[in-house]
Amino acid sequence: MYSVILLILSIVLLMVMISKLHVHAFLSLLIVSLLLGIAAGLPLGEVATHVAAGFGGTMQNIGIVIVCGVIIGQILEKTGGAQKIADSVIKLVGKKHVTLATALTGGVVSIPTFCDSGFVILNPVIKALSLNGNIPYMCLVTALMCGLLTTHSLVPPTPGPVAAAGILGADVGKVMIYGLIVSVPVILVTVLWCNSKFLKKRYPELAPVDDSDVKDNESYKEVVAKAPSTFMSYLPIIVPIILIVVRSFLNQYGNTELGFVKFIGFIGTPYIALLIGALISFLLPSKLTKEVTENWITEALRSSCEILLITGIAGSYGRVLQNIGVGDTLAALISSTGLPSVLLPFMISAIVLIAQGSATVALTTTAGIILPLLPALNISPELAVIAIAGGSFCGVLPMGSYFWCVSKLAGYDIKKGYVAVTATTFIMGAVALASILVLSFFVH
Repeated sequence: MYSVILLILSIVLLMVMISKLHVHAFLSLLIVSLLLGIAAGLPLGEVATHVAAGFGGTMQNIGIVIVCGVIIGQILEKTGGAQKIADSVIKLVGKKHVTLATALTGGVVSIPTFCDSGFVILNPVIKALSLNGNIPYMCLVTALMCGLLTTHSLVPPTPGPVAAAGILGADVGKVMIYGLIVSVPVILVTVLWCNSKFLKKRYPELAPVDDSDVKDNESYKEVVAKAPSTFMSYLPIIVPIILIVVRSFLNQYGNTELGFVKFIGFIGTPYIALLIGALISFLLPSKLTKEVTENWITEALRSSCEILLITGIAGSYGRVLQNIGVGDTLAALISSTGLPSVLLPFMISAIVLIAQGSATVALTTTAGIILPLLPALNISPELAVIAIAGGSFCGVLPMGSYFWCVSKLAGYDIKKGYVAVTATTFIMGAVALASILVLSFFVH
C-alpha cells in the first residue's frame, strides 16, 4: 500500500503546486516525478534514467504529430479556411437550427485548432448570427463553447488526445473513431440545454455591438473574401484523418504482407499523415511567401512548445509510476469495487481538470497516472484515452484559461461565465460519461 499512498500524495502535491503555488505544469510534473521516485526508494541513478526515458519515449510517439497538427490549425486560422468551414456547416444545417449549426461548427473547427483560438475566430460570426436572427447571444456562446471544447478534448489531431494516446500507446485511428462517436451525443444533448427556455428567458439579450465589433466583422469579411475554397479548407483535416483511420483498419483486418497495405501503413502513420496534411495546408494561401513558410510556422512552433514539454514530462511521471509497482497493488483494489473500469480514468481526469483548469494538462497528467493501471482496468488503451478525454472537460472553472477566453470575449462577468462555461461543461461531462459507459459495452 506504500506505493498507493505515494501515488495519492504525488497527485495532491501536483495539484497544490499547479493551482495554489502557481508553479508551471512542466516544472510541477518534473519535480513530482523526481520526488516520487526518490520517496519510493528507487536508486537515484534509476530515477534520473526513468524521468529522461519517459520524456523521450513520449516525444518519440507524438512530438511530430502535435507540431504538424498545430501547423495545420495555424494556417487554417491565418488564411480564413476556418471561417470557410464555419460558413459551410451553418449553410448545411441551416439558420433555422443556428444553435446546432454553431455547436457543429465549433466541433469541426476545433479538430485541428485550439478551442481558445476557435472561439476568437468564430465569435464575430455568432455575434452577427445573434443580431441578424434575433437569437439570445447566451444560447450561441454556450453552443460554440461546447462544440469547440468537445472535439478539442476527444478527437485527434488536437494535442490533448494525441498526447494521451502517445503516453498510453493507443491506436490514434481508433481514438479518432471513438472520439467522434462520443462527441455526437455530447454536442446534441448540450444543444438542448443551449436552446432551453431557462437560458432564453434568463438571458434574452442579443449580442452587444460596439466599434470593435464592427471592425471585427469587417476584418472577418475581408479574410473570408480572400479565403481558400471550402473544399481546400477541409482537405488538410480530412486527408490525415482518412489515412490514419484506413491504416488502423488495414492493420487489424488487412494482409500486412501486401505492398499496398505496407504503403498505407507508412503514409497512415500518424506523424506522416499529419505531415501530409501540413503540406496540403500550404496550398491554402493565395501565394506561398516567407510570411507563410517561416513566420506562420514559427508561430505554430512557439504555441506547440508548451504542449510538447507538458506532454513529455507527463510521460516521465507515468514511467516512474510504472516502476514503483503501484499498478499491481491497485489491481486488486479496482477489481474488488465492481465499478465500471472506465469510471476511474474519467474521475481522475475530472478531478485534475477542476483542480487546475487545463483540459490538456488533465489529459496528459491522467494518462501518466493510468498507464501503470491499464492491465488492472482490463480496458483497451483507446477506451482509456476516451474516458480520460471525457473527464477533461467536466467542470471548467475560473482556474482555466478557456473560462476567461469565453467570458471576456462574450463580455460576461464571472456569474454569467459560470452559466455559459462551468454549468455547461458539467452537463457535457455527464453526457460524455454516459456515452462512454455505453461504448464500453461494444469495445474493450
